[in-house]
Amino acid sequence: MGIYTIPVAYSIWFVGLFNRFTKIKYYIAQSWTVPWMWAARSKVTLVKNYDYKKNQPYVVISNHLSNLDPMMQFKYLKIKWVFMAKKEVYKLPFFRTAAKSFNFIKVDRSDKNDRQSINEQAKTLFKNGWSIMVYPQGTRAKVDNFLPFKSGAFHIALDNNIPILPVVIAGTGDIWPRGSKFMKSGKAIINTLEPIDISKYSKDNIDQLVLDTQEKMKSVYKELTASIK
Repeated sequence: MGIYTIPVAYSIWFVGLFNRFTKIKYYIAQSWTVPWMWAARSKVTLVKNYDYKKNQPYVVISNHLSNLDPMMQFKYLKIKWVFMAKKEVYKLPFFRTAAKSFNFIKVDRSDKNDRQSINEQAKTLFKNGWSIMVYPQGTRAKVDNFLPFKSGAFHIALDNNIPILPVVIAGTGDIWPRGSKFMKSGKAIINTLEPIDISKYSKDNIDQLVLDTQEKMKSVYKELTASIK
């Protein structure tokens, strides 16, 4: 699977020379998820509580349990999105090529004023119909621990007037546990919630929005986890 990543990354780089935001990049990346899904040998259920527009840009937020989450969500949600990558990744030749080719948003965690740079990068993505995926918990959580959200993704949505698409995932923490080198078969559920119209909020009440969204997603996560057992 790791070897397959190399031709995929350079294929995306090549087509990007002609069009940075071509859909072909998305389709190539979709093919990259196939071997991961095969290796996981998992049964995945996508639950759409509310439908969403695949061609509309979103700030997609999700809880985070496993390294399998991005591949699984990219395959089943079928949304053109990119991730945010810390600047240290760009020091590694291959990963720098992959991140730049797929228009990842470069983040400098050491710079407190980096939000302006992030917004400029995000604005270009949104303008071209692409979304961004953010895991607001900041790291992979244990199966029984729903970590609190950071507010960064909500600020990006508010600054750019882009709706937030909350997504809850369950089961992947058992399929590929944190710290494990191996995956095992199991069940996973991806649940999409109602998109949040960010135009109804402001800087004054964004903290409450973060908390309300976190609690709602936490409640759904508990229900999904119970249904898998």
